[in-house]
Amino acid sequence: MSDTSAPPAANDGMPPPMFYIQPEPLMPNVHKDLKIRPETDFAFAATTNTIPITVPEFPLVARHFPIMFLGPELVPTAAVGFNPDTNLFVDAKGQWERMSYIPAYVRRYPFILLGQDGDERLHLGVDSSARSAKEGARALFENDKETAAVPQALTFCEQFHNAFMVTREFSLAMKASGIVEERDLELELAPGQISKVGSFQRVSEEKFKALPDATILDWHKKGILHSVYFHLQSLNNWDMLLIKGAERNGTS
Repeated sequence: MSDTSAPPAANDGMPPPMFYIQPEPLMPNVHKDLKIRPETDFAFAATTNTIPITVPEFPLVARHFPIMFLGPELVPTAAVGFNPDTNLFVDAKGQWERMSYIPAYVRRYPFILLGQDGDERLHLGVDSSARSAKEGARALFENDKETAAVPQALTFCEQFHNAFMVTREFSLAMKASGIVEERDLELELAPGQISKVGSFQRVSEEKFKALPDATILDWHKKGILHSVYFHLQSLNNWDMLLIKGAERNGTS
């Protein structure tokens, strides 16, 4: 699982995580004039159909989005659309749909913790390409002093990083158990008309039910069982997502 909380150093040749173009350590002398997006501006997230999520978010994410797993490391991910460049929850003004949960990965941007696995301390960074001139844009420094946005961002990023570490353990458990498999996503576009619109990785309910009692008990103690149930519950949201897509395309 790629660490979306603490990406590799900028000079190690690895690409930055989704949304980030030029993440770098936050420094007063470099970023004293930088203003970032207003808190309610999510235009940067309008052109993706997947958002990484953490295990502590599962109960809230499961209310609104299907939770699936991406890649060989089984990264928990919220599906927010079908087309690769369309987030059905962000409108043309960059506003996230009211009353729908906004994943922490999105709310965190443009801040990020920078460092490597094993580092004693991670450093607050910012995507320097995320400059905003919109009304309500937030300054990071005023009169050579940090604004409230900086310590708030540090606290949020630390919380996100801790949640990410829990999530990584969850993904390792899913991978080791062998209960995650790829399934076709088939939706009924019209009465009696079933169409395959893609594929995704999910927990197999059959394999889940066949797990040894010892594994179930261990997962219960670790909180993993709770998360699996929320993942399975969330899969009911595919139909809701299809309806939203039809409404966006004017075909409902």
